[in-house]
Amino acid sequence: MQKINNKVFLVAGGTGGHLFPAVAIAQRDKTKEYIFLIDSRVEKIIQKFNFKYFLISSSRLEKNFLKIPFFLFKILTGFLQSISLIYKFKPTLIVGFGGYTSIPTILAAKFFNIKTLIHEQNALMGRTNRILSKLCYATAISFKTTQFAKINSYFTGIPVRPFKKKKVKKNKKKILIVGGSQGAKIFSKIIPKILLQIPQNIKKKIIIIQQVRLEDKKSLHLTYKRMKVDFVLESFFTDLQNQIYNSDLVFARCGSSTLAEINDCSKSSFLFPLPNSMDNHQYMNALEFKKYNDCEIFDETNIDYSDISNKLEKEIKKSKKRIIKIKREKKISLNDLINDIIK
Repeated sequence: MQKINNKVFLVAGGTGGHLFPAVAIAQRDKTKEYIFLIDSRVEKIIQKFNFKYFLISSSRLEKNFLKIPFFLFKILTGFLQSISLIYKFKPTLIVGFGGYTSIPTILAAKFFNIKTLIHEQNALMGRTNRILSKLCYATAISFKTTQFAKINSYFTGIPVRPFKKKKVKKNKKKILIVGGSQGAKIFSKIIPKILLQIPQNIKKKIIIIQQVRLEDKKSLHLTYKRMKVDFVLESFFTDLQNQIYNSDLVFARCGSSTLAEINDCSKSSFLFPLPNSMDNHQYMNALEFKKYNDCEIFDETNIDYSDISNKLEKEIKKSKKRIIKIKREKKISLNDLINDIIK
């Protein structure tokens, strides 16, 4: 019997939201050689893992006529880089995780007639994926009702990285605030205003664990000291999944990977969709997430601090853990889908 080629290209770039599902795929399957094709924006993240990777040139789709030559040059460069890597490694499958980073490699895969799979993380399919899905062998979606997805798409959800759960003993309610690069700044402003409206005897019952930008760390440290609130401030969490696992409530943006990790740990959450996310997809993610999870969704452009404080105070006073409200819909594992396509 002919041996099946076990090399698979995972194409992801832009943000951790695109990269982490790809990392989860590779971490959960040791039977294949996964090779990452990324852009420079996520190179520092991928270096934290022991995976082979290559940088690929790419560019967002341009409407500005003057920028079209630059777009074509970057895509052509990435196309030629991808052809070289495909010729060298001869992957049996190429999986794109969205964003314009996938464009040159998916086009190169078509040139070699290699099967391709697109995975869409958000509840509203990105514009690039809408185009690429027409060229791909199969499309996988994270939400069953993903808008603009093909009718025959596979509902896989979002792969979550495996982690060793470390239960931490605590005598206070742990409030985790994680914003990523696009949320840490706003949370540094609004969280103190929310806490100001909570009685001191209630604040004594909590500890704030917050992701914060380096430039905001000192001022926020002084603010929480004056408020007499226990806190831990970090610019980056290397163990974010365990931080979520050990929290009682999570304040977060609505990137699909973050929501998947909150769901995986069955945690309550206060969600603040990024207002200027492309096509408002973070708000769409939050609405889909709310169908199966206990959460509150807030609009940061029109914040009612009194309302949020009241809801937070109720959360702090609760003694029981909140649980998933609705039975999860059946879905196929993305790893299993990859195996089926290869076979």
